[in-house]
Order: sequence, then C-alpha cells, then structure tokens
Amino acid sequence: MRIVRYADVADQPWRNGGGVTRELHRDEQWRLSVATISAAGDFSAFPGVDRTFVVAHGDLTLSVSPNVHHLCSEDLVRFKGEDQVTAEPRGPVLAVNVMVNRPARAQVWVGEWAGGSAAALVDLATLDAYLDVEPGDQVDGRVVVVEKVDHSGS
Repeated sequence: MRIVRYADVADQPWRNGGGVTRELHRDEQWRLSVATISAAGDFSAFPGVDRTFVVAHGDLTLSVSPNVHHLCSEDLVRFKGEDQVTAEPRGPVLAVNVMVNRPARAQVWVGEWAGGSAAALVDLATLDAYLDVEPGDQVDGRVVVVEKVDHSGS
C-alpha cells in the first residue's frame, strides 16, 4: 500500500480556473483528486471521462443538467465529463473526484473498509489516499473506495 498525504500535495488550478484541486493519483486511465469549491461556478469539461463526485466536507447544490442534487458529507453523484455541471456551495466544500477515461470503469462507493484489495481508499477525515490496497492492509474510518479500475471497459 502506498500512502499519499493530502497535506503534502500542492493545490493546482482547475482547467477552467474556477477553483483548485489536489491530485492524489493519475495514470493513463484514471485520476483521483480532492477539489476545494469556495464559490459558485461551472466545472471543467472532460469529454470521454466518467466522473464520480463525493462530498467529503460541506454541502452544496450540484446541477448536472437537467438534474439538481443537494449534497452534503458522504453524498455521491456520478456524471459524464461532458455534462454541463454547476456547483453552488454553502460555505467551503472539499470533494473527492474519481475520473476514469472511457472505456475503463471504476467501482466507487462510500463506507467502512472491510478489507480486500482496492485501487484506492480516501479517508474522509484526513483526505489522505491509500493506493494499491491489498488484503491485510488496514484503513479505519469512513472512506471513499475505488474498488477497482477495469481497463478493458467490460
């Protein structure tokens, strides 16, 4: 298991300049990051990418045209990178983003980790990422689980 500490990763501006993110993992198929959303605005477009968005801290309204989601801590929503997405936070929000290039797929959920293997876990309290988790590794508390990334798309 490899650990990436949220506090050790620098903020990077969003593609559209509307916010910042800390990238915890990136390879040719998928990306894991934590975004800070401080003001209302649009998300960057990522055509060809499937996204899973999980609120770690705070609450906001996320409009994924034509649907409106009212989200708070541990709420999860999935959408396509080419969808028009607008966020309206009620105070600062920290959110975990899992972005997977199609045709690859990821199984993402929120909960307690019972063990086994996973591509990644993100601790919702610290926002630290645990990558390449193997049976026997232990991570306590509520986590975002990226159970696997299927590169074949099947």
